[in-house]
Formats: sequence, C-alpha cells, structure tokens
Amino acid sequence: MYSSSNDTKEKAEKKIKETEKVFGYVFDRFTLLNIYKLFTDKTLERFEFPIASGKESLVFAASSEGHYYAVKIYKTVASTFKNIERYAGERWNIKTTGNRRKFVVRWAFREFRNLSVAHSAGVPVPKPISVSGNVLVMQYLGSRKSPSPLMKDVEVNSSILELALKSVRQLYLNANLVHGDLSEYNFLIYRKRPYMIDMAQAVSSRDPANAVLLRRDVRVIINFFNRFGFNLQEENVLKYVTGEKDVFN
Repeated sequence: MYSSSNDTKEKAEKKIKETEKVFGYVFDRFTLLNIYKLFTDKTLERFEFPIASGKESLVFAASSEGHYYAVKIYKTVASTFKNIERYAGERWNIKTTGNRRKFVVRWAFREFRNLSVAHSAGVPVPKPISVSGNVLVMQYLGSRKSPSPLMKDVEVNSSILELALKSVRQLYLNANLVHGDLSEYNFLIYRKRPYMIDMAQAVSSRDPANAVLLRRDVRVIINFFNRFGFNLQEENVLKYVTGEKDVFN
C-alpha cells in the first residue's frame, strides 16, 4: 500500500513538472495545482489552443471526452483588477502575494456563481462547469478550430441588437444582476446569437446604488449599436431593460 501511494505521488509530481515546462513562465505553482486537479478528476484531458489574453486572465480551449470547454485562468501575480471596490462591495487588499491569491480565488468563484445564476435564469451566457481555485471551466462557444467572434468584430444587424438588449433585460429582471462592465467586447456571437461573457464583476440589480452601473452599461452598448445607423435613446432602453417599456413593440 505504501509503495502504491508513493508511486501515485511521484506520478503527480512528474505531471506537475511537465506542466510547469509548458506554463511555468505564466503561472505559479498554485495555478498549476488547480489545473492538475481538473485533469485528475477528468474535467479536462488536454488544452487545445489559446482563446484570449488579458491583464487579469488567460482563456484557453480545452477538451475532455470529445467535448470542448473554455478555461479561464485568473492570474495570481500580474493581475491589476482596477476599480474593484465598486463591484466587490468591500475593500479587498490584494497588495501582498497571499492576499492577492485569496482575492483571485474569490473572484473566480464569484464569476462561477454569477454565471450559474444567469444561466439558470435563461440569460444567454456560457454554462459554468467547474471552478478550482483560480481556474474556471465553462461552456466553449465556437468551432473546433476557432472561438466565436466578439460582437465588435461582426456585422451587426437588428436581430443581434434585439437579442443583445433582451439579454441585458433578462439579466436585470430574471437574474437580478447588472453586468457592470458591458460593451461590445463582452458579447460573443455564437450561432448568430449574442452570449454575454466576463461576469465576475456583476452586481445585484436590487441594490439602488447599482443604477449607476446599469445606466453606464446601457449607454456604452447603445453607443456601439448607434454607430451602425440605429437610433437608440438611452432613457427608452433603460425603461426596456428595467421592464417599464418594450422598445420593440
């Protein structure tokens, strides 16, 4: 029994070292252990290709048993997380390595929770699958060759406009959430339908203080659509999102 257990430990250490050769320049050991956990519990089998890279996270396509997933890995070292107080509802000190790691883990769980709430409410978002520390696994939107494009990179039509605004309304009314950082960069167009992404900072729509963030979301998104010849008015769209008015009838 001891020998078998020792062999298992050695295999685990070997696998981690092999992973470090691939990701070692980007991720710390804590992140690699979280990735390894997802491999050992069969959530993932292999990484396929990178999808996106930002200051706070990296996103990869990964697969398991023929299914593709999006894996979002929050950085524990180089992340900035500016202006986080307006979303977090508390002052999270992330200046030290220990506190930063703790914050990033909580932030990953926060996105998993918000995605779960939104998905259950019928909002078109990637379905959350699992979260391990600072690593979030969710539904992959795209083909086996490439991810779905961002809304900023497609030809916008009235159908995309209506579906995008409808999703903001569903998020507010059905999921009781406000995205808080919405733009054309936070929608993926999958099968001709916009899917809302990057949900970690979403806040409760029941808190009157978050009306400022809702108005900000609406203003940014209608400014984007109006570049394509639409004539959306901020107040009308706000009333639509909050259920006071239907701008499409």
